[in-house]
Amino acid sequence: MLLEVSKSGLLGLARGRAIRAEYMAQRAEASVEAIIAEANAKIADAQAIITQTENQNAALEARIRELDDALAVQKAHAGGLEAQVKAFVAQHPDSPLRADSGLRFIKTGNTKSKARLIYEGAFDAILRGFGIQDPSGRRAN
Repeated sequence: MLLEVSKSGLLGLARGRAIRAEYMAQRAEASVEAIIAEANAKIADAQAIITQTENQNAALEARIRELDDALAVQKAHAGGLEAQVKAFVAQHPDSPLRADSGLRFIKTGNTKSKARLIYEGAFDAILRGFGIQDPSGRRAN
């Protein structure tokens, strides 16, 4: 059996292969486009998360600045009160507020004055107002 090859047969075979190649290229292109679209959607999602995080960070940084300012004011207030107390003690060394209350500091054993008990009462009451259950653990005791 002899195989005959004609020009039209070869052209038909070539056309068929070209059509198949074009079809495969279109499928590959569609697949690449789908992958690109999915990647772009994920990039957009990530960018939204980044933007949200940056906004949250900016808000937190602003809050930290506010709290730093408030802390500085409270430290200045405490320093002013300490200066007043030192001046009072210097001018009134025999004040009954400086008298021994009969209580001692746990760590040092030093006496607590009556003025110290007034301080501790106010300190503890203020911290309890902020929901702190054991304020004595936050001060020298």
